[in-house]
Amino acid sequence: MKRAAGFTLIELVIVIVILGILGAVAAPRFINLQDDAYGANVNALKGSFNSAMTLGSTKAVLAGVDQESDESVDVDGIGNVKFEYGFPEASKDGILKLIDLTENTDYAVVTTESNTEVSYNVIISGDVTPPTLQIFPSARFSKRDTCGLTYTEASGAGSTAGVAATTSDC
Repeated sequence: MKRAAGFTLIELVIVIVILGILGAVAAPRFINLQDDAYGANVNALKGSFNSAMTLGSTKAVLAGVDQESDESVDVDGIGNVKFEYGFPEASKDGILKLIDLTENTDYAVVTTESNTEVSYNVIISGDVTPPTLQIFPSARFSKRDTCGLTYTEASGAGSTAGVAATTSDC
């Protein structure tokens, strides 16, 4: 008489328990990937702001407007960009123009080479001193205070503009 081939109930239970343990250990590691991706996106945007701020400041120094307020400098391929004391203004005609964010009221879109769009909300606070610009991923509107970027305009001659990224709860 031939014996039937297959798995016993004990073997199946052991495999299910092992898969359950692996799932319990590995699943939390992968569940948070979206938050990590938004945080990395904000940090990449901070790098873009720092580069644009540095290159723009260099252009302002070469144009001789690094100690002036409310000046425009023609930047090749971009057009006139507004500067405050040698750093781009916190406006759509300042830093947003340098990093090529097209701005419609309070919304901006960055298009990558793969034609995927990353949407950002933009809040420009010109009524504070110095003026600031806050950018955060549109999908994280409720977390805009803990997942975003703040650009602060230069407040006077000898001061610098600043970029700060917050990714504590993306």
